[in-house]
Amino acid sequence: MTVTQNYKCVNCGKAAAALFKTYGPTVLKLTKCESCKGIVDKYIEYDPVIVMIDLVLMSKEAQRHVLYNTEFKSFWKLLIILMMLETYGVWRNDSLFNIAVNSLCGFENVNSTDISIPINITIPDSWKSNCWAWEQVVKEDDSDLFIWEKDFYIQFLSILSGLLAFIISVQLLMKIATPRNEVPLLRVLKAFSLADVSILFTLPMLVWGAETSPDTRIVHYLLVFGYSFVVFLNVFTVLYECPLLVSIVILLIGNITKYATCYVTTPILRTLIS
Repeated sequence: MTVTQNYKCVNCGKAAAALFKTYGPTVLKLTKCESCKGIVDKYIEYDPVIVMIDLVLMSKEAQRHVLYNTEFKSFWKLLIILMMLETYGVWRNDSLFNIAVNSLCGFENVNSTDISIPINITIPDSWKSNCWAWEQVVKEDDSDLFIWEKDFYIQFLSILSGLLAFIISVQLLMKIATPRNEVPLLRVLKAFSLADVSILFTLPMLVWGAETSPDTRIVHYLLVFGYSFVVFLNVFTVLYECPLLVSIVILLIGNITKYATCYVTTPILRTLIS
């Protein structure tokens, strides 16, 4: 088999020259890894459903299969869908990020989707000046169609800026931490879209959680965030081959950068577009 890309063994992560060898039009044999002596990529013969299940279970073998041994061309479509889902949660003021903003800004509950937690944290006045952009305004005229909602597009651009800040900060910090491991930006985007699929677990609460208690919603979003963090940790550990503790610190910095960027960008966009 001709080498067309940098394949990797899904078991040990070592480079491999080929995934299989063909011995005729209907006969092929999976190659073995020269390092661990195992099958380079067992998922070649697996049904895609099995691969998806292993991805949900945070299998590093399945993650290596998708990132290194498949083309994964439609990652950008997946990324746009996930961005719109995250935007929807923030737009309707129903996400863990909104709960944190409501708590820090001291907003009172407007409806069942607005939850705040009493937090005795002092933030700079310059940051509090941005709270006005996050206060939910009850519209007197609800005749506008959803597609014409200006706030949704503002939040989409804000989320996009936050995601770009996250990817750039993580990429730069990982380059400093692992200078010998050069990771192409395209593969970073693929890894991010693969890990960000974890945000789909917010759907049940967004769709059916209007009647649930605030405590239940908070616990649900915390569990989803924790799961998402572990998925990102696994994926970026596979991608950058960075020590676990360093990866945790870099991901924490990346998340702080992401949400801080969203918080600051939203009032700027509202000022420019209004």
